[in-house]
Amino acid sequence: MSGDAFKKVEGGFQLACAYILGLSACLMLAGIILREAFGISFDFISDFTVWLTVWAMFLIFGPLLGERAHIAIGFLIEKVQGKTRLTIDFFNALCILLYAVAMAYGAIVSLHFLFTHNVVYPRYIPIPMWIVQLCVPVGFLIFAAYAVGEIYKLVKRTRGKQA
Repeated sequence: MSGDAFKKVEGGFQLACAYILGLSACLMLAGIILREAFGISFDFISDFTVWLTVWAMFLIFGPLLGERAHIAIGFLIEKVQGKTRLTIDFFNALCILLYAVAMAYGAIVSLHFLFTHNVVYPRYIPIPMWIVQLCVPVGFLIFAAYAVGEIYKLVKRTRGKQA
């Protein structure tokens, strides 16, 4: 996939996450209005707002890593240059990749348990927990893909400096 097409897909993905977050905010507002104005409260409205917020945040982690918008200790990295900087960046990217893979694996194991044991949230409408928690392995796998991309960029940059 070309870089321009990838950027369009990534922008669309970020926009979808923004819409999910907006939908969550609208549901939360509707829940507050129903509860305060009409005295009606549905537990699933509160649940959906939390779940949609979590979904949006987990899915956006990867693209934020690609834009280097994640939390980092920048003042240390900015002070060093050359091979030391590349080494620190590579170590950071490798730690991020290992963390993402470990979390994705743990989430997949947890998801498998929830699916095989048919665990549900006991609400008006029983909602399988695996559907809600599917965002965790998906989000961390996207995060891992961006971490691999970051390592690839660092290796490419390192080879460019050696040539």
